[in-house]
Amino acid sequence: MSQDNINKTAVFASIQALFNSFEPAFAETYVREVVGIIEDEPVDFMFRTKLLEQWVAKHPACQDLEDVLFDLLLVHFLAAELHEENYFDSAEWNEIEQKTLDKGSEMLNLFLYLGEAKETDAEISLEDFLNEFLLVGEDEFQDEYRIYESLIVNEHLLEADLGSLRLLKDKVKEDTGLKDFFIPIVLFFQYLEDPAEEANLAIGLNAFEAAIYDSLIAYSKV
Repeated sequence: MSQDNINKTAVFASIQALFNSFEPAFAETYVREVVGIIEDEPVDFMFRTKLLEQWVAKHPACQDLEDVLFDLLLVHFLAAELHEENYFDSAEWNEIEQKTLDKGSEMLNLFLYLGEAKETDAEISLEDFLNEFLLVGEDEFQDEYRIYESLIVNEHLLEADLGSLRLLKDKVKEDTGLKDFFIPIVLFFQYLEDPAEEANLAIGLNAFEAAIYDSLIAYSKV
């Protein structure tokens, strides 16, 4: 299987896990409908984006997942083999960037990192994500440092229990876009080698946190 196909399969696995955790009663239907939108490659990307918006509008219970679903739509789009290396200098990509500035979340970086780690056989870790992928230590990437500061400055983050993580989450700045994802991201890196341990966390996680955590584990394990 090509790397592009691996990334696409990971996207579908992540969507399945997302709905299994967040809306289990309707997961089968929701997965089928959303995957149908995302994988419809002959259709223009911005049209698919509009279809996804319309789908969320029809399913307001899934409103909290809209940004992450857009991230996965974009990851799937970027995995298409038809994109040449110079695609990111094209007018089409520039238009997409400009029209989607208010869409998606910081989860996009993590999905892209996991895809790259698969491609290079790199060991997935929080340190690698921050320092080798986001380059938060470089002067020209200080915007990334500001966004991910809560993951950088807390020295014992990966040993912290859920109660401690909740206290740390309260200090994450709202304008970073990371606050809602802070706990599932940390737990993902904590339990990456033993995701079954998540069952022990279920009591302390809300539906959104559990869905994001499960989607990351699913994406990483394909």
